[in-house]
Amino acid sequence: MEDKRITISDGVMTLKFGKEITIESLQGFKNSVEEKSNSPEIKTVIANLSETHFLDSSGIGFLVSLNSRLKRLDKNMYLLRPSEQICKTLELVRLISFFNLIDDELEIS
Repeated sequence: MEDKRITISDGVMTLKFGKEITIESLQGFKNSVEEKSNSPEIKTVIANLSETHFLDSSGIGFLVSLNSRLKRLDKNMYLLRPSEQICKTLELVRLISFFNLIDDELEIS
């Protein structure tokens, strides 16, 4: 079954997250993201966090793992409009600088 939270257009895969990124919300979604992002057509992944207000350790691990894997594949990942709460969480675990944060998809070069 196709996951409606994943859209692909012109080599960009956009991931739409809800209010929380937790172990429960990632079930099934994680495998689909990993499979699709391995495609040679995908050059960039945008994680739209504009509606996300909570990130548990599984969510952090998912984002870190995805970003690391994409870097190894010479692909880019961006966190789009992360909320203040998400930024604080990433700062707390000293990972804020590990990610490319953008406020608009037009910022991607």
